[in-house]
Amino acid sequence: MTISEEEKKEIVQRLHRVKGQLDGIERMLDDDRAVKEVYSQLKAAERALHEAIYGVLDDQLKKHFAEVLAERLALCPGDCDDAGRLQFLRTEFAKFDLKNLIDELAWLRNSLNSVKPAAIQS
Repeated sequence: MTISEEEKKEIVQRLHRVKGQLDGIERMLDDDRAVKEVYSQLKAAERALHEAIYGVLDDQLKKHFAEVLAERLALCPGDCDDAGRLQFLRTEFAKFDLKNLIDELAWLRNSLNSVKPAAIQS
């Protein structure tokens, strides 16, 4: 998996915002601002960093998931044991949160690995 130029640009922009927030927090500390204000800004910086991390990670994992799913669907023309689950994943994976996406990707990879040798032998 690689990150596209557009995604890199977005990440860098987000990181610049976080960096600006952190610089502001440092100034707040130098100015002896109230703990409540500093905490509030730290939480905002934390959220911005999480958005950078999970936004990109989520997009990259969904792209990879779609590739692995397409490969697995090609080995199941609709009559395999996992056809129902595969169709569910095909229509619903874009709605998954990061944990579900990772869990289903692990299942999908295992499923793909178990089917490939049989498909190659046929």
